[in-house]
Amino acid sequence: MLTKIKTASLRGVDGYPVTVETDVHRGLPGFQIVGLADTTIKEAFSRIRPAILNSGYQFPREKVTVNLSPAGKPKEGSHFDLPIALGILMLGMENGMQLQDTAFFGELSLDGKINPIRGALPLALCARKSGAKHIVLPLANCEEAAVLGDVDLIPVSDLMQAVRCLENPQERSPYIRKKLADRKPDGLDFSQVIGQEAVKRALLIAAAGNHGILLIGGPGCGKTMMAGRVPSILPQLTYEEQLELTGIYSVAGMLPEEDPVIRERPFRSPHHSISAAGLIGGGQKPRPGELSLAHRGVLFLDELGEFESRAIDAMRQPVEDGFIRLNRNMEEIRFPSQVMIVAAANPCKCGHLWDEKQSCTCSAAQISSHLRKLTGPFSDRIDMHVRVPQVSERELLQRPLQRGLTSEQMRKQVIAARRIQEKRYQGLSCRENGRLDETGIARYCTLEKEAEVLLQQAYGKLGLTMRAYRKLCKIARTIADLKEKEEIGVEEAAEALQFRVIEKEQGSYGR
Repeated sequence: MLTKIKTASLRGVDGYPVTVETDVHRGLPGFQIVGLADTTIKEAFSRIRPAILNSGYQFPREKVTVNLSPAGKPKEGSHFDLPIALGILMLGMENGMQLQDTAFFGELSLDGKINPIRGALPLALCARKSGAKHIVLPLANCEEAAVLGDVDLIPVSDLMQAVRCLENPQERSPYIRKKLADRKPDGLDFSQVIGQEAVKRALLIAAAGNHGILLIGGPGCGKTMMAGRVPSILPQLTYEEQLELTGIYSVAGMLPEEDPVIRERPFRSPHHSISAAGLIGGGQKPRPGELSLAHRGVLFLDELGEFESRAIDAMRQPVEDGFIRLNRNMEEIRFPSQVMIVAAANPCKCGHLWDEKQSCTCSAAQISSHLRKLTGPFSDRIDMHVRVPQVSERELLQRPLQRGLTSEQMRKQVIAARRIQEKRYQGLSCRENGRLDETGIARYCTLEKEAEVLLQQAYGKLGLTMRAYRKLCKIARTIADLKEKEEIGVEEAAEALQFRVIEKEQGSYGR
């Protein structure tokens, strides 16, 4: 006798459909799972048999064979416990063929209780795509998966409740999503920043075009404070982006219990001692790294010069491509990494190179070594490089109403510029100027004659790379969008140029 139950398995942050085929036939009692199952699934027998017996059901005294189809793809995860157990219990049920539109997920305890699982949302998304209209899953995961809205979620707390869903499908009670209170804002606002209007302007441009930005300045000048306020000027996440981010955090096991849906753009700030695997993800069972956890948001790299060179170099390709490619078990796994890089660094080891009040204690060799880290291949991929001065005594006396634009005012400008870009790039893979490739730059970054001459002169005199020149064009395109201009003029080109000169004129770092 054979039963079939729909479920799914994870591959990175995406799922693919799996059918659990269970067969019982005469022979010595035994239990075998085939179909490239990982250790967690192969240990399922030790959980499933006690769970079935402790729930008051009989476990077959015959040979049980479970096949996870398609057999040629690796499977992993404890969420296979429930479909395997139900496949065994369905043997002999007359209504077993009524489950073509239902998928099952859940991890079993020895007493028959059903525990929450990782990756519930991407698994549910996969089941919906494969035709499932009803999804049976642990109660603790229902709020997370309820963001889908167009499938019936059947919450179950134990094996007996799941069996009743099989025996009496008409008595299933779909999950009703909780009504959550609106989240209070975190209170971070650019109006709280004293002075630094030029830097705030640079951050506005970076947010409007999704450009990476490197802030270089001494200790205490406000680099970290301003970086933490960048999410407050970014647009709200769309529904699709919420689904995408919630799936990533679900796979990583980092969803908050009180509201397991990511509604705000992430801000990740890893310590400079982090490894390359911690940044880009990986492991024997690949999990998302900081780059993927910051997807659609901000990755803040504080003290950029202190990060290991190997870890920083590992980010070069993912930052440009927008995804991370890993190879495991002869399969390619992709993690998304479309992030806005915000990095901060001191101009030298002690941090006082530019300070007029304190003397720098670094030797010329130390300064040169530090500069090489800040002007290396990774920082060359960061669009904007901005010098952050210390706040002057005059700026300290500013009243709150004199401190420039608020985050809400800056955010309105960012949204307006991004709407222009969204309309311009409709039908293309990129949505912001910061993600334009060479073809897009040539087509959409149209320079007026004077602006073209200015950038060509800068390219020759400053010794810029071709990559840096292209980034200048993209930054100028964003500045023109903020002004709602179709073509890039000399003013936009000149403003863009000041965000790339600092990296090439190492003399500007001098004493």
